[in-house]
Amino acid sequence: MTYLMINGEVITVNASNEVAQAVAISKNKIVAVGDNEKILELKDRNTKVIDLGGRTLMPGFIDSHIHITLHGTNELSVSCKDERINSIKDLIGAMKEQASKTQTGKWIRAWGYNESKFKEKRFPTKEELDSVSTEHPIILTRTCNHISVVNSRVLEEAGLTGITPDPAGGRLGREENGKLNGLLIESAHMDMFAKASFSNEEMKEAHTIASKQFAEKGITSIHEASGFGLQNIRQLQTHAKEGIIKQRLYVMIGALNGADKIVRSMNKSAIFTGLGDDKYRIGPVKLFLDGSSSGPTIWTRDPYTSDADEYGVQYYEQEEVDEIFIPAHKNGWQITAHAQGDAAIDMLLNTIEKANNLHPRPDARHRIEHAGIASPDLIQRMKEQNVIPTPNPAFLYEFGDGYAINYGERTSNMYPLNDYLEADVPAAFGSDCPVTTYSPMRGIHAALTRMTQSGQVLGKEKTVSLMDAIRMYTLNGAYASFEEDIKGSIEIGKLADLILLDSSLLSADVDDIPEIKVEWTMIDGEVVYSRKVY
Repeated sequence: MTYLMINGEVITVNASNEVAQAVAISKNKIVAVGDNEKILELKDRNTKVIDLGGRTLMPGFIDSHIHITLHGTNELSVSCKDERINSIKDLIGAMKEQASKTQTGKWIRAWGYNESKFKEKRFPTKEELDSVSTEHPIILTRTCNHISVVNSRVLEEAGLTGITPDPAGGRLGREENGKLNGLLIESAHMDMFAKASFSNEEMKEAHTIASKQFAEKGITSIHEASGFGLQNIRQLQTHAKEGIIKQRLYVMIGALNGADKIVRSMNKSAIFTGLGDDKYRIGPVKLFLDGSSSGPTIWTRDPYTSDADEYGVQYYEQEEVDEIFIPAHKNGWQITAHAQGDAAIDMLLNTIEKANNLHPRPDARHRIEHAGIASPDLIQRMKEQNVIPTPNPAFLYEFGDGYAINYGERTSNMYPLNDYLEADVPAAFGSDCPVTTYSPMRGIHAALTRMTQSGQVLGKEKTVSLMDAIRMYTLNGAYASFEEDIKGSIEIGKLADLILLDSSLLSADVDDIPEIKVEWTMIDGEVVYSRKVY
């Protein structure tokens, strides 16, 4: 069957940002793009004509940093982002309800809290979680997924006491007398999060839920930023092959804890970035170099504006990063790391520069996940080394008010999209869901406004145009995975990964963009989500 889609606002994202009227799709490929008359010339008895009615047809969104497993498993847990949970009291009530339905000894999990959004303006305590249950292990994960609170049972089962030293790259929360208070920060959290693992059946259910939700927002490809290690990576491949995950996958090789061990094992393997096909492909190896931008625990060159003694959490020394990543580069891997603070970005760029000098390799396209505080000197180095940052503009909306407090004037250099454009650095958007919403429309709106929830505008000069934001959410994402020749724009020969919106995106009022809905989502020429039958 060939589909002829006419009378649309077709945002092609080609080299000249052409807006066409119509597109022809045959099987899983785009076969023609142009005006209505040109496309209707292809009409025969094997074609179906779809009148788009002036609505926007565009390439499917490519989320270049997202956690499908984390989001899906969170959907099986208590969500602190539920509009009914506005206080710790509300949360404890919801968790007690969850405990009443959970077999004794099984984990109770909650996620997504932000202490600044609770009425109490503080972290929940170990004692409050104990009031939910001491017969279940309980973990409550902050929205950043770098910090959690656990109950007494978890501490006891893990053998953690007041005399336990802080782990490398992390901290155990303590009361004034040294007794543990249940707060786990960075690597301490990552280790515990791995222990609170999910069954294979839960993973299957989680991926089914998450893939469906992503399709509803027009996401057709994802760069999976890893979470649960190699077993999870095998599950992702299996569920992609079985069609449980509809989106195309580009999978980073790493984990929330023990990523260095995984990358070292990859250095000894015979595989490298690019292995796979257009449905499931191996991406870069990945480390964590610092913490969370909203925690705040990112590693900065200068102290926090909110605390003159605080520089954040540093995971590794420079020599360790070099020792892990330079062999990976030599062996054909794309390398990347979670690097939010400018000190962390600087460290990663040091390694990339050494790797490129020692083992020159054309078009390595190394990445920086998030690249939070990206000052002009760092952006210039990204350009020189052909490095791709994956900024998260939606963070500015949800967490920007806290950024202004913690980082002061540096906030204008956080996710500085226009600076990337001026330096010709191909930034690719990621949501980092479940840290914030997976809605691309929210990310686009933030890229255009840099507005926080309270209405602050953080560095208006760093905003970009709508067309630039769309490119960063589509073609640049394809470039970040070496796939710009097969997807990311509406051009002849590319894969039919398309979305239809419910209205014209180009003529929409900026503040209405977050409410624009996806009418249908097509992946590989097949409609995988539709609000109605076409």
